[in-house]
Amino acid sequence: MTGNDIANILVNKLIENDFIVHQYNAYSTSSIYLKLDYGLACGIRIADHPGKKKYSYRFNIIKDYNEDKVIVKDGLICRFYDFNEVENVIDAVLKEKEEKINKYGLKNYQMYMERQSKKDLYKRFKKMEGEK
Repeated sequence: MTGNDIANILVNKLIENDFIVHQYNAYSTSSIYLKLDYGLACGIRIADHPGKKKYSYRFNIIKDYNEDKVIVKDGLICRFYDFNEVENVIDAVLKEKEEKINKYGLKNYQMYMERQSKKDLYKRFKKMEGEK
């Protein structure tokens, strides 16, 4: 399976679960980045290589990954998965969204999404529609 295969599976499953998904494919590497609900439900990095030290993502799916599954980097909890663990990623992302909605309340979560949607970042990311 390739990173594109993983991204396609995730995008479709997450849209089925009422997420707003944006995707960005890196130019210089094979990395694919997904932003969920304008970043409120965090983001996913899909790659076949380790990431740059200066960037942190909540969910990381790395081909043949077999190191620590959870690390804390700059105060952020980062979770790592292998390409074979897509269902675990989906479960973790669903839990992340549920926790944020419980913390902020649904109306505030939606208001924060609206606010985040105005950021320039979303001019580079493509809003995904899922399979028709």
